[in-house]
Amino acid sequence: MRSDPITYDFSDFQDFQTLDADSRAQISPDTLRVNERGDGFRRATGLADLHTHTRYSDGVATVEETLAYALWRTPLDVIAITDHDTIEGALRARDLAEREDYPIEVVVGEEVSAREGHVLALFLHKHIPSGLSVERTVELAHAQGGLAIVAHPFNPVFRHSMQRSVMERLLRQPESYPDGVETLNGSFAGIGSSRVARGLTQTVYHWAETGGSDSHTPTAIGCSMTRYPGSGAEALRQAVLDNATQPLGSFWRPREYVTYVSHTLAYGTRATLGGADLPVTAFARMRRATFGRFARRRVTAVVESLDLTSVGAR
Repeated sequence: MRSDPITYDFSDFQDFQTLDADSRAQISPDTLRVNERGDGFRRATGLADLHTHTRYSDGVATVEETLAYALWRTPLDVIAITDHDTIEGALRARDLAEREDYPIEVVVGEEVSAREGHVLALFLHKHIPSGLSVERTVELAHAQGGLAIVAHPFNPVFRHSMQRSVMERLLRQPESYPDGVETLNGSFAGIGSSRVARGLTQTVYHWAETGGSDSHTPTAIGCSMTRYPGSGAEALRQAVLDNATQPLGSFWRPREYVTYVSHTLAYGTRATLGGADLPVTAFARMRRATFGRFARRRVTAVVESLDLTSVGAR
């Protein structure tokens, strides 16, 4: 039995603030973490990228390369490492940032593959298994004091995107409410669907809105962000709980797609660490020697352009 198509009225919702050169300079009172006098500086408005990937899942960059780019080429105060179904990379990034006293905080996160779609679980201490219901995934995140954010919902062709029937199911279960919805996703998963997600979140769900780059390459980090009052990871957590966050930014540029597609042609979507279980066929080796080497050269060129002799304002 056919039903009438769902229509959306978004005439009253606030559209995204984009990040051209002028608006980037006005993100907050100062886009530098350290002011000209060299003393510590805390902004009134924090900036966080809540959705990033490294080579611990299907990202192109190492943890070290990811942090280096975030430090020197973005205005971020907080970055969440959210590899697919693992927190190993996030734990390593957090420990590195703390050990080196980086002026950026790392949130341990995971993009959990729930049965109905992806969920960003943040502020984790333990890994959350994949393949569970979204309700159980939210429950496990909350049980360890974490947050649960629905990632890139309403994309009609992306199989890991949660659809409206699932969101309506959550809306009927207050004990399973997520803490927020990623209403701006910088990747292909967010093109078109981000506008739908923001409209429905503002008019129907009324959960906190977040923005994340969904970066799989270092140059995508920070293209979409979450703005929140205060600074630091704890202020971010409280802002999500208080529904006081705002997504802002834009989407991946062509260069991000070129690098990521080359990497995917070489390795698929598996992790690419030294101990990763990679195919050993001649064809697989040929793909890695061509597409994989091309993607790695592009990342290496970006990282080598950074001044990593010290840590400070970009």
